[in-house]
Amino acid sequence: MRHDGADPVRVLFFGDTPHRLAGAQRSLLAALTRIGAHGVEPLVIFPGPGAVEEAYRAARVPTRIVEAPPSLLLFNKRLLALGPRQRAELLVREHLPYTRRLARLIRDEGYRAVHFNTSRGILIAGPAAKLARRATVLHLRGAPEGFGRGFWGAAQLLANRIVLVARALEPGVFPPFRRRCAVVYNGVVEQPARDRVAARQAIAARLGQPALAGSDETLFVAVSSLTPFKGLHHLLTAAATLRARGVRARYVLAGGGGDTRYEAWLRARCTALGLDDVVHIVGFVPDPLALMAGADAVVVPSVHREQLALDGDTIDVHGTEGLPRSILEALSLGVPVVATRVQGVVEQLEDGVTGRIVPPSDPDALDDALAQVAADPAWRDAASRAGRETARARFTVDAAAAGLAGVLRAAVEARS
Repeated sequence: MRHDGADPVRVLFFGDTPHRLAGAQRSLLAALTRIGAHGVEPLVIFPGPGAVEEAYRAARVPTRIVEAPPSLLLFNKRLLALGPRQRAELLVREHLPYTRRLARLIRDEGYRAVHFNTSRGILIAGPAAKLARRATVLHLRGAPEGFGRGFWGAAQLLANRIVLVARALEPGVFPPFRRRCAVVYNGVVEQPARDRVAARQAIAARLGQPALAGSDETLFVAVSSLTPFKGLHHLLTAAATLRARGVRARYVLAGGGGDTRYEAWLRARCTALGLDDVVHIVGFVPDPLALMAGADAVVVPSVHREQLALDGDTIDVHGTEGLPRSILEALSLGVPVVATRVQGVVEQLEDGVTGRIVPPSDPDALDDALAQVAADPAWRDAASRAGRETARARFTVDAAAAGLAGVLRAAVEARS
């Protein structure tokens, strides 16, 4: 209950991605651990079991599984790919009964608002909230590139309020809906001062590379899903150039739940560039902060928009970053960051102070920044201290929880 004595507002959170514990899910989880102190009583509904529901339950956030039809468990991708007639049939056969079921739950258990952590989530369950005549809040955590203008418009139309994790996302919202927006930065738990030596020893053991523990190689870590818009192919190109320049460095790429074709291509490219001995692609790790803590710098080489030649095909890559969580976590640990200038990155980092910011899709600029970081341990130490201060001042979990609670309560009051 809130310290001012007001009754808490019951809010249903719809978690449409039960199996993938990525930055968006981790950011919401962090806020929900503190949101009760700001007058919100949460329940998180998942359409099926998975790692996300397990993590929320382990953090003692109230959860429940309300099983959804198979078409909705595929993030609505099946629905989006169908023709108009097939889509209508599927909506009547599978989506409509699920909508009615959720609407009854919302009404019968007294939830005053429904929160959606993704645009697909509000398309799946937003109609249920509308049927129950409850306030709806959409959390926009990245640019809506490639989503389809019609579906993106429908998602905004269903939302009474839109939470932006960065000011840079506002231009992606259609003008008529911008008055519904509020910026609430994600929060990160303040970390104790890191023991870099111990963390590096743990990484060496994890990789089966005992020599790494006492090596003077610069260690760069990237934590992200293995998808093209994360720009890891540019990191490999930069790594090859750094080696040719005589810079001794090692790279750990951690993350799961990505594009299997891209991952296979990335591994093949690593071999073709002769980097297998210094680049370690380790897949999903449950404790990414443990990897970051041993790094000399965290690298976030995301792209905005580019064309990528992938196994003989040319694919259009559209970046969807908002406020990369790996940057917040690096700041909280006191690890400098090298990142590209996409969306909210400039709202997180101060170039030259807490990190280095380079243009996206520019491996030469990335290579230069990495070389500068590798050559300047004094700068790394100063950036480490500045990063921790930034995280402490601007990106706390309590501030994120308070901001989200304020938007939810405003949405409820506007409908009262």
